[in-house]
Amino acid sequence: MKEDRKIIFFDIDGTIYEPRKGVPESTRRALERLKEKGHIPVICTGRPRCTVFPEITSLSFLGVIAGAGTYLEYQGQVLRDMRLSRETVEQALALLGEAGCPALLEGTEYLYYDGERDGPETFGILRRMLAEYPERLRTSNPEAEIGKITVSVKNHQGFEDYIPRLEELFTVIRYGEKPVAELVPRGMSKAQGIQALIKHLGIPWENTFAFGDGPNDREMLQYVRYGVAMGNSEGSVLAAAEYKTERMEQNGVWKALERFGLL
Repeated sequence: MKEDRKIIFFDIDGTIYEPRKGVPESTRRALERLKEKGHIPVICTGRPRCTVFPEITSLSFLGVIAGAGTYLEYQGQVLRDMRLSRETVEQALALLGEAGCPALLEGTEYLYYDGERDGPETFGILRRMLAEYPERLRTSNPEAEIGKITVSVKNHQGFEDYIPRLEELFTVIRYGEKPVAELVPRGMSKAQGIQALIKHLGIPWENTFAFGDGPNDREMLQYVRYGVAMGNSEGSVLAAAEYKTERMEQNGVWKALERFGLL
């Protein structure tokens, strides 16, 4: 292993990809260049593995951290696929039901949702899944094999009232006033996934880099040696990261990697 080999972790949404903009060509070239130079580009996303779509997997990534650290994969080998217990899922669904908040249960192979009550107007990802990947959808049930939960926060105050009880089971990630939250198993995070992967690969912490833009990226950006917030990041992420770059569509990934001397 080259002593100077670096490992670079990339959030997906708002960092390397947006639905209406796709992946910037400069980002594609940057990922290819990293691999050519012997470095290790890795996806690091809150998405479950089943919604990491071909426009992302076709890029020059060697590894995937998905489900906010609950799933690890390197060169096609699954290193971790954490599943919540049936009891935990039942408790979460009961609490969210009392709070009046629909739940999307996220597994490695399937998404589970209430097909009679919830649709794309509740969880936007369902629009694409129903159109292109209906085989990856299942009806919600407590026995679902899932790693984390996304919540539609239709009742903000109701959800806030239940956060203390939910935090007994999960780390609760909020997105400001946006009507969404993530429930990640306690102890799991993008940062913890990074820690596990670099230990497995024998990469020193000093050689770690990460790019992100959202609340579930803050811990990741603070954990790695070089944490970079995209210019389109929300304020709390910009404040948490030591390094900043331009917006995604302004070739922010390329420019930062170039400044670090990695290209």
